[in-house]
Formats: sequence, structure tokens, C-alpha cells
Amino acid sequence: MKIGAVSEQTGLSAHTIRYYEKLGLISKATKDSSGLRVYSNKGIELLNWIACLKKSGMSLSKINTYVAGYNEDNVDVVIKILEQHLEKLLIQQQDIAHYIDVTAKKINRLKSS
Repeated sequence: MKIGAVSEQTGLSAHTIRYYEKLGLISKATKDSSGLRVYSNKGIELLNWIACLKKSGMSLSKINTYVAGYNEDNVDVVIKILEQHLEKLLIQQQDIAHYIDVTAKKINRLKSS
């Protein structure tokens, strides 16, 4: 799949995809006869996962450690990173639930005054 289609499918800009490739988060894409990057389904799947991790607050540095551990089949490192990230997300979820509750109560108080 060419970079434009990958960009559309992943929601990542072509610039971001090339940047992630430069950082080593994804393997270098093969090039077609015209010199355009072509990405495999496995590469696209990884880009979607990287986008998920990034959007959920994981730093590129931590993602890089995750990808390196995954590529080296170091399951312990990968699990530890994901467990830490999940813990952080669950705390954020509790915080957001609290903010929603407080905001809804404020709206109700303002409506009833």
C-alpha cells in the first residue's frame, strides 16, 4: 500500500509515517519501480498500534522501547511497558469520570438557580 493510502487508513500524516520510519519505529518501506514507498499489511498494523499508543499518551521514547522489545521477542519488556501504560490509562479514566461528574453537577446547579 502506498503512503497516501496508509495515511488515510491510519489517520497519520505522510510526514509522521516517514518520521516514524526515520526513528526506527517501523521498518523502512520497500520502494516500487517509481521509487514510492510501499507498506505491508504488517507495517500498517504496527502503525495503527503506534498511533493508538501515541494518542493514549505514550511517549515516542517509550514506544521505541516497546517496539524494540517486541522486535527482539522480549515479551517481559513488552508486557511491563503495556502494564505500566494500562495503569496510567486506568488512573486517567478515573480522573475523567470524576471531572465528568463534577461538571454535570455544576451544570445542574446552574440550571436550577
